[in-house]
Amino acid sequence: MNYLFLQVLTGLQISALYMLIALGLTLVFGTLGVVNFAHGALFMLGAYFAVVISDAFGFSVALIAVPIMLFIVGIILERGLIRFFYERSHTDQILVTFGLAIVIGEVLKTIYGANNLPFAKPSWGSGIVKLHEYLPFLEGFVAYPKWRLILVVVSFSTVAALFLLLQFTRFGLIVRAGMRDSQMLAFLGVNITRRFTIVFGIGAVIAAIAGLFGGPITQVEPELGMKLLIPSFLVVVVGGMGSLPGAVLASLLFGMALSFTAKYAEIQQIIIYLLAVIILLVRPRGLMGKKGLME
Repeated sequence: MNYLFLQVLTGLQISALYMLIALGLTLVFGTLGVVNFAHGALFMLGAYFAVVISDAFGFSVALIAVPIMLFIVGIILERGLIRFFYERSHTDQILVTFGLAIVIGEVLKTIYGANNLPFAKPSWGSGIVKLHEYLPFLEGFVAYPKWRLILVVVSFSTVAALFLLLQFTRFGLIVRAGMRDSQMLAFLGVNITRRFTIVFGIGAVIAAIAGLFGGPITQVEPELGMKLLIPSFLVVVVGGMGSLPGAVLASLLFGMALSFTAKYAEIQQIIIYLLAVIILLVRPRGLMGKKGLME
């Protein structure tokens, strides 16, 4: 029971980081129709901002400042570049955003060097949680790193907050209506373009949250964005392009697969790709994909 519980918990922790990155990716695609390969670079940028601000002013300040900074960066990117590619092919979108990601990575490498930047956890997130003291079905001494549990809680809280925003607010109603027929909303006098810009900013904020809470686990270096972008994009494809529930489900599936194959290094390296092949053979649009999104 102890082994099973810890493997599930580790699977949730792996899923949590993929989920945060994939959530921003699929949010932008589902609303704007843009395949944003620069999203991994936004996550990396959030991690770098978090390290610098945390070292200078403390993690509490970074917790407030980094999401605001990434929101501004997201707005600038959307207004200055991304909006010109709304009507272009997905291939063009991938090329330009992938190029942007490379530029951001090289700039960070020039400024901070190619080595890892140490990212110290705040005192309230350090140490372990003695799980056997709270869960009576566990036997003996069972502990887990506190920061990894915090990452899981933050990830699922972010998913819940995004769902509430899109389903139960006027802003979310307009955005969902704009996804169906933005031209009709424009005829009704609704500035859907501004809402879509805010959505891109929200996607950048989710990347900032991933950088803040994932950085101490992954370490912070210039290749970080690319390392996590590919599996995160695979999560989006397997879950179904543009489907938020699908991204969450695929993240959980991949996280559990990686956790339960940890003893078998050869299999673990390829397990998510094997799963992707099997799922996409059976369901070409992904677990919860909708017809027409990539056509």
